[in-house]
Amino acid sequence: MSARLQRIGFCIATTGYSDAERERRRQQMLLQLPPGFDLDVVVVPNGPEFLDARADFGRAVEAASAFLADPAIRAYDVLVSAGAIDPGLARFRSISPVPVVGPGEAAMFLGHVLGRPLSIVTVDEHAVVASHELLEETTTKPEIASVRSMDLPVRQIVQDLDRGRNRLVAEATQAVREDGAGTLYLGAMTLGTLGVDRQLQDELGVFVINPIRVALATAVQCLRT
Repeated sequence: MSARLQRIGFCIATTGYSDAERERRRQQMLLQLPPGFDLDVVVVPNGPEFLDARADFGRAVEAASAFLADPAIRAYDVLVSAGAIDPGLARFRSISPVPVVGPGEAAMFLGHVLGRPLSIVTVDEHAVVASHELLEETTTKPEIASVRSMDLPVRQIVQDLDRGRNRLVAEATQAVREDGAGTLYLGAMTLGTLGVDRQLQDELGVFVINPIRVALATAVQCLRT
């Protein structure tokens, strides 16, 4: 009899992604998992369409908290909170019956280990505020060089992925050349799907932490301990 697959729930608390976009992300993530693991992209009901305003972060946290109280969540062995800057993470852990991985927390720990000044490059001014909240709440973290906004909301990035890639490369380059960053953290899950982290690492000579990669690696390690 074959061993049961370990199941990861990748929980998205916004509802605006198309079925095609969600499947694009799922296929990317499956390629990063070792044998013996499976992953579902789980859309949390009643969340905002996108995080277009500061209040949308609160709405997303409320929707995800209600979702985690459902006993059906026990079908998963570990959950990834699909917000790169961890809104609501402590609350989710207080509710969830299974472990919850926060990409931002995992990334800050990795950045601390790497030992270079880190810049967070994120999507817009609302995410910048949430990034600073993450940094205030995270004890183990590297020296922070900067938090930068691309001034391009997720809603617009998913409509034009090439525009998102170009803006990310430009802002990341400034973080390295102007702010002295030796590590970059892509501070939105959407940025982690654009496929430019290797390019940035090679061209800029810095470490690049992809929120999806670090979250999945942490989830796998949780189930192997």
